[in-house]
Amino acid sequence: MPKILSILAALTLPAAALAQSTVTLDDFSLDDLTDTPPSQAAPQAKPDSEMRDCLMDQASCASAEFGNAADFTLDDVYNLGVIDRSQQQRIAATNPDPAPLPSIDLEVLFAYNSDDLTPQAMAKLSTLAAALGDPRLAGSQLLFIGHTDAVGSASYNNDLSRRRAQAVANYVQATMQLSSSRIEAVGVGFSRLKNTIDPTSAQNRRVQLVLVPGA
Repeated sequence: MPKILSILAALTLPAAALAQSTVTLDDFSLDDLTDTPPSQAAPQAKPDSEMRDCLMDQASCASAEFGNAADFTLDDVYNLGVIDRSQQQRIAATNPDPAPLPSIDLEVLFAYNSDDLTPQAMAKLSTLAAALGDPRLAGSQLLFIGHTDAVGSASYNNDLSRRRAQAVANYVQATMQLSSSRIEAVGVGFSRLKNTIDPTSAQNRRVQLVLVPGA
């Protein structure tokens, strides 16, 4: 009998110990909760918002890709043959500010020596099309300007940059169902490098979008 009592006593000790270490709500502090509930988390910005914001305010754009685009004025657009003299004069009459036109750079991927868009490039251009759907950007002509690095001859790069800009313009036009009169593409090769310290840098291989005001 004493041996049985000893066994029962040993079996009850863990329960007693557990009772002494019971955790209550008083042991918790709301300060210890560091995770924000999903319903209270800040909403993430849409993928197209940075493109749109940089296009509308290039001076405040902090994006390494979209920012620091080469300046193009209305005179530059005329010199590229995108608009004629009468159109330039009509636009200047309603937009007398000679400041650079709204613009962003796009790092669009192409296969080597090719103007065929990659799937990654198509995804980025679909995002751009969403950004351009903002009513504040309506009415402008979309000018896509192709740029290359400084590897190869000027004539070769001018042609390649033009073909790549045209591929981008065609995709955006089809995606947004735009009239051909609202979209244009030109190539300038390596005449306006983004990274002048390293002319062969991938940063120089890009397609720039410039918004030309409606006449």
